[in-house]
Amino acid sequence: MTKNEQHEARGRALVRWLFAAAFVFSVVLSGLFSETTNRAGLFYLALGSVAAALMGFSWPEIGAAFRHAFGSAAPRESLRRSAYFWEAAARNAWMLGVLGSALNLTVALGGDSGGIQDISDRMIQSFVVTLYGLVLAVLCLVPATKLAALVERGAGVPDPGPGPVRSGLFERVAGYVLFAAVLGLTVYLLVEGRPQIGRLSIVSVFLHGPALLVVLGGTIALALFLGAGVGARALTMGFGLTGLVGLLMGFIQALFGFVHTSVREISGAIAFIISVASFALLGLVAVAAPLEDREVMEGRRRGPGWLSRMSWVVFPLLAFLFLLLTFIMVIMPMKQPGG
Repeated sequence: MTKNEQHEARGRALVRWLFAAAFVFSVVLSGLFSETTNRAGLFYLALGSVAAALMGFSWPEIGAAFRHAFGSAAPRESLRRSAYFWEAAARNAWMLGVLGSALNLTVALGGDSGGIQDISDRMIQSFVVTLYGLVLAVLCLVPATKLAALVERGAGVPDPGPGPVRSGLFERVAGYVLFAAVLGLTVYLLVEGRPQIGRLSIVSVFLHGPALLVVLGGTIALALFLGAGVGARALTMGFGLTGLVGLLMGFIQALFGFVHTSVREISGAIAFIISVASFALLGLVAVAAPLEDREVMEGRRRGPGWLSRMSWVVFPLLAFLFLLLTFIMVIMPMKQPGG
């Protein structure tokens, strides 16, 4: 590829990214006009995505992925690794979006409300964070798909052979510190001025012992049974499967609550569902996924398995649907006495 062709490719890439930025801006602006913008959610998703990238990738790998997305020529193996980075970025945005909705939903349920309309409005607004995550995921899939197509066509300059691979320890530490800071500041922004009370307070939900035992205990047990040879895929499978089991357990508990017309049982089921979804998503995005990323980028595996990809896509979707069910379960008992 000549220098003129490289400049033309980068120019086309710049135009595509400008259109993508305009699309994101239009989504945010439409929320401003309809009063559904979640500012804390935007802050959380933007910085959370940066933290998630640092947890799994080194600075040189991140820089190369951006250069290749803008049309920079590179060996085929480098293009493949950059395609995987953008796939991982899309995965992180999707999972972080659903996790952000669970976090927002917990604060809305546990806060001192001004009635059914107030709590319903805040619960609906919590789902906007998932929308932000989905939009960002779609944008990240564009360069991932393009770079993967280039690899399949055999594009790229001659491969000089494997170079040194950085472990990215500094980036991982910085990513975890940033991620913890983002979660803490997001909770502070959401809780400020809304005292958390009752069984659905943020402390009660996110320190839910049974839910933590199901997700964390089940994941550790499954990883031990699978053995070290499976690698980080065991953790991905563990968090995904135990999360699914926990969601079904909470839903069954909620059905019993409706049959027994017990608000206490229903609120307990809601707390369990949100806790399980949050713990499993947190484990996937902060533990299992970064470990799989390092396995791929360091050449220990060619890429993630189909079961890992399915866990990253399907479980957040199921978690989101179960969060919608909690919204229905909350407003139904409130409407029935007056109806």
